[in-house]
Amino acid sequence: MKILAMDTAAAACSVALWQEGAVTHHVLEEMARGHAEKLLPLVQNLLQDADVSIEDLDALAVTVGPGAFTGLRIGLASARGFAAASGKPVIGVTTLESLAHGTGQQACPILCALDAKRADLYAQLFDGDGLPLSEPVARLPENVVDLLPEDCTQVVVAGDSFSRLKDLLAEKGVKAIPSDVRLPNAHDVVEIAAGKGLPKEGEGRPSAFYIRPPDAALPKNGGRLRP
Repeated sequence: MKILAMDTAAAACSVALWQEGAVTHHVLEEMARGHAEKLLPLVQNLLQDADVSIEDLDALAVTVGPGAFTGLRIGLASARGFAAASGKPVIGVTTLESLAHGTGQQACPILCALDAKRADLYAQLFDGDGLPLSEPVARLPENVVDLLPEDCTQVVVAGDSFSRLKDLLAEKGVKAIPSDVRLPNAHDVVEIAAGKGLPKEGEGRPSAFYIRPPDAALPKNGGRLRP
């Protein structure tokens, strides 16, 4: 099975190829912006290096959120474009799943948290095996720590928000252990997608997963001038 994965949901752009039961090609570049210009050249170069075409793939995979609204649209639009041209299905993976998977097996829960570029964080709690213990949420940091059970004494924190959570966790008597995994990564996305397997017939068109609406709003009266 061959799967090409893409991630543009946060402060990085990455692509990865799964074939012969493993990730054989992978590239990640951290960037605050410029994902739209960077993604397609990364995909083209990776496929050339692997001597694989889009038609050779069995599926595509992409992060669906939560994350930056513009970044999510770039990744999803690219995956859908490749899918439309090749007839291949698309497997959606959340950014928080990617963080938990990348952190690996742990002896305590894993708290995944990404900066939502406002006062709040996107967060989800997983067990030490990477299985979800909560739903994804958008909360202020002081409320994110409430995702932990009362008897929790230590937690691995994955994502880019360790500094915003460590003192709050310490106040609850919880030791915070930083994970090396700070951002979603197509390497983890493609491994998750391979584990999920190919979508059933009629599936394979994931949409963006938004926990909260975008900051931008349509103007009143549909943008029409008042009489």
